[in-house]
Amino acid sequence: MENKNLFNKNFVLVILGQLISIFANSVLRFALPLYILDLTGSTAVFGIILAAAAVPPIIFSPLGGILADRCNRRNIMVSLDFLTAIIIGIFAFLIMQESAVIVITILMILFAVIQAFYQPAVQASIPVIVSKSNLEEANGIVSLVNAISSLMGPVVAGVLYSIFSIQDLMFTAVLLFMLAAVMELFIYINFEREKSRQGIFEIISSDLSLSLKFIREDNPIMLKVMFITAAMNLFLTSMILVGLPAMIKIALGLSSQLYGFAEATMAAGMIAGALAAGSLGKKVGAPDSYKFLALAAFGLLPIAAVFSFNFTPMLIYYVILISTFIMSSAITVFTVIMMSFIQRQTPDHLIGKVISYILVISQCTLPFGQAIYGFVFEHFSYSINVIVFLTAIFSILTAFYSKNIFSKFIESKFSVVYQN
Repeated sequence: MENKNLFNKNFVLVILGQLISIFANSVLRFALPLYILDLTGSTAVFGIILAAAAVPPIIFSPLGGILADRCNRRNIMVSLDFLTAIIIGIFAFLIMQESAVIVITILMILFAVIQAFYQPAVQASIPVIVSKSNLEEANGIVSLVNAISSLMGPVVAGVLYSIFSIQDLMFTAVLLFMLAAVMELFIYINFEREKSRQGIFEIISSDLSLSLKFIREDNPIMLKVMFITAAMNLFLTSMILVGLPAMIKIALGLSSQLYGFAEATMAAGMIAGALAAGSLGKKVGAPDSYKFLALAAFGLLPIAAVFSFNFTPMLIYYVILISTFIMSSAITVFTVIMMSFIQRQTPDHLIGKVISYILVISQCTLPFGQAIYGFVFEHFSYSINVIVFLTAIFSILTAFYSKNIFSKFIESKFSVVYQN
């Protein structure tokens, strides 16, 4: 039964658990790669580690989707937060300077594996604990919580990183993940175990086939949305993830704290986008959502421009801050619109698997993009303006190609249909 009250107990507990869990995650996702970058001074190694961490979601997200549809989603969240705390605690004792690259790479990969099972469970829970008429607001709040945690994580990590050891940050994260798991124990999500006499491999095969059929034949627009998102991740997202520390710390020679504030500014943009998404998502609608992709792509042009001239490092830094704020705001609004569309169109027994496919296809280009940009920034650091400009061009072309796809949407009050 749908809960008409958006801020019901279960939704609030999911949000609070996410707030703590994502904050702990963002602290480590900021501190661990930065520790490697400071240790090695190599953007190539930095990019390879990010790329390695992007591979597991591609492999394991479909399994995470099946798990989310066949198991109690609350139990999945609780178990994985406890497991994350245990893994971080173990690796905090294993990390040493001479083996830091290997240890942190393995830890980042394990993080990614856990997230591949965690995110489908969270996203699949939202349409069960709130009404369909509240999906834009609910997804906006989820994005807002994600942004707030991502905002505070780099700021806090940037300060603490310069004061305490990497082990201290890891032990702090252990406590936070345990707190999130305890809070999630009090969530109630209605669940009825599906009876099946099939073996595990037969279940996996039939579930994957059923969800693929739903995407390819019943809702082909979903597949096209996935490929558009994958293209944006290949260019724009990969460039930002690898390029931001390369530009700020290496090219401009600025501090870890300023890099942390740049990450925080990007998260602040996500907050602005999440706050606006609930109302904008309904006013603008899916057919015009390409405008937000275009806005994000155009946000790269000022960065390319300032690197083309002999401006001071701080002036370039401020332009980067403004541009990343605009880009992250626009991408967040687009994400909320698309996630609400998918949740509204997908039956509950398929939603975990469908979301997992979205994660797989949309993120499959990230490892390649991060590895490529790691190499590019390593060997062509003297041509940052060219790198950013070409990325902007490819992203702008992708955004305007998506206009043709999204123009085929037909919207009603609480549904979006694709017109062939």
